[in-house]
Amino acid sequence: MRYGTVLGQMIAMNQFYEICHKMVKIFTGLLWGILFGVFFVSGLAFLAGRQIYYETSDSMSPVIEKGSLLFVKEKDTYETGDIVAFYAPYGGQVLCVTHRIVDKAREGGYITKGDANDREDRLIVRGEQICGQVTEYIPLFGYICFFVQKNSTFLLLFFLFSLLWKD
Repeated sequence: MRYGTVLGQMIAMNQFYEICHKMVKIFTGLLWGILFGVFFVSGLAFLAGRQIYYETSDSMSPVIEKGSLLFVKEKDTYETGDIVAFYAPYGGQVLCVTHRIVDKAREGGYITKGDANDREDRLIVRGEQICGQVTEYIPLFGYICFFVQKNSTFLLLFFLFSLLWKD
């Protein structure tokens, strides 16, 4: 093997290393920004007395799209037209559902319906099931929060790796 070929390969490897290093730094910076954004938004929601949920279906389209981050505030009473988050049994599980109150039931409960659904929900929602009224939402930000929540171990290891990788 000639000396020029080996030197050329070493230069190419060094350039490849520098490109990878820059890509990791950019990706790490983006992930740090996303993580701090999630904590910042969560902190603001907590200070404002809100709970955070994410929309997991298209039942409230086009008002609230799937993947939106929802800010929910508990109230004493709810009115027709309020969009509320509530827990309801579904397929052997208890899920958090976000639908609009369309009427009050005689039993003191509420009749709900997703804006994109053709008919009202079958079950009457009792006041104890309601987490609160949706006061604000951020489209698509729920996907980011969901990713951070489900991949926290990977993100922790990646951040530790990025801190240990020196220039």
